[in-house]
Amino acid sequence: MKYVLIILILYATNVFAAEGESLMHEYARGFELITEQQSAIYKLALPESVYNTVSKKDFSDIRIFNQDNEPIPHVIQQSKVKTGSRVGSLELPFFPIANEEAQLTSRALDITVTSEGKVVRIQTEGEAKKLNQVTVKNYLIDASHINTPIDSIDFKLNGLDSGYAKAFRLDYSNDLNQWLALVGHATLTELNYGQYILKNTRVKLPHKNIKYIRFSWLGDVDTLAITSVKANFKDEYLSENQYWSTSRLIDKNIDEATYEFDTGGVFNIEQIDIELPEDNTLIDVIIESRADKNSPWKKRFNGVFYKLYFEDLELTGKPITVRPTKDRYWQIKFQSTDGIGNIEPVLKYAWRPNYLYFLARGNAPYVLAYGNANIIINNHITSRLMNVLNQDVSNDMVGLAKIGKEVILKGESALIVQKTLPWQRIALWTILIIGVFIIATMAIRLARNMGDPGNSS
Repeated sequence: MKYVLIILILYATNVFAAEGESLMHEYARGFELITEQQSAIYKLALPESVYNTVSKKDFSDIRIFNQDNEPIPHVIQQSKVKTGSRVGSLELPFFPIANEEAQLTSRALDITVTSEGKVVRIQTEGEAKKLNQVTVKNYLIDASHINTPIDSIDFKLNGLDSGYAKAFRLDYSNDLNQWLALVGHATLTELNYGQYILKNTRVKLPHKNIKYIRFSWLGDVDTLAITSVKANFKDEYLSENQYWSTSRLIDKNIDEATYEFDTGGVFNIEQIDIELPEDNTLIDVIIESRADKNSPWKKRFNGVFYKLYFEDLELTGKPITVRPTKDRYWQIKFQSTDGIGNIEPVLKYAWRPNYLYFLARGNAPYVLAYGNANIIINNHITSRLMNVLNQDVSNDMVGLAKIGKEVILKGESALIVQKTLPWQRIALWTILIIGVFIIATMAIRLARNMGDPGNSS
């Protein structure tokens, strides 16, 4: 009897181990990972196809396997939200330059700077030239006293009462001799269009340390002149890349001017843009979203999108920033059908990837497998790995893994929930019950033997 019990215990152990085991071929898709540098921990930005494939919102149907097809510990770290907030602004000194001296170099102009690099005077070589608004096509902006990157610049202008839409470009230099492109083409706009006011006097700058900025109008500006230049700063700049993707139109109601879109996955969405189908379109819209088709719609934005042409310039509204969300379904409601046109709009969304960290246990190449509707993962090791990453590991100790060639796995059938009996769990409980019965039988027999006087020595 005791030998039967030992056999049952060993078999139960194997059944329990098999129940928690995850095999690579049980997943829908996979990628081979490229790990060039030697490291104990690797970091991987999850590609777009992962978000479009996984069946679980918490990404629990993702595993990393080594060369021997053994699952290895990993953890998924949620992408940081774009949290840089405006913390201050500063007026910048600027100097108008006559159009004839647009080269803006210290050799072409008499530019006086202090020992710290601050511009204090600009004068045409030789006799001083009196400037008027018609001759001013360029400005030199002095940012040499700023030690942090500028996030954006606000311009104030005057000189035209009827509104304006004027193109310009920005170049930068650190020595006033060599100039490089900063913003190749942008537009300053202030227009009245029916009941709407279109105003955009801010330009976003790349994340650079800059001393001097050259502002150049790209066309005739009449008497329009810059009266103020203000730099804006943010407290944080994130290194994670932002990606843009296009959603799929899944439903529309022409009579109600409503269009519904599907992003196809669980993305960390932080910006929305509408690609208007026709030129000279201005429309008032409501944008809503929801996590699934059974949830109520939540309003995300109510405002104007436009695509206009004014004096050979294209004026397009900027993407809107929304509260970060993982909602999959989005809806556009046009407040009026007059300005839509006959072509369907396109909804685009900006998202940031989550990052997967894994231990380099076993031999490479490692495989990222994802998409399994029937897997249940124990997160105990995952939580401990997260604690190690948060407390004991610095960024220079983590290697970078890249997506390699695609690996053919089970395919779409792995994403279908299998309605089968959990035979492994049933077998485990059956063995446990039989084991309890055997132990009870052995205990009864032992008690009887101990109480039988004929068996005593």
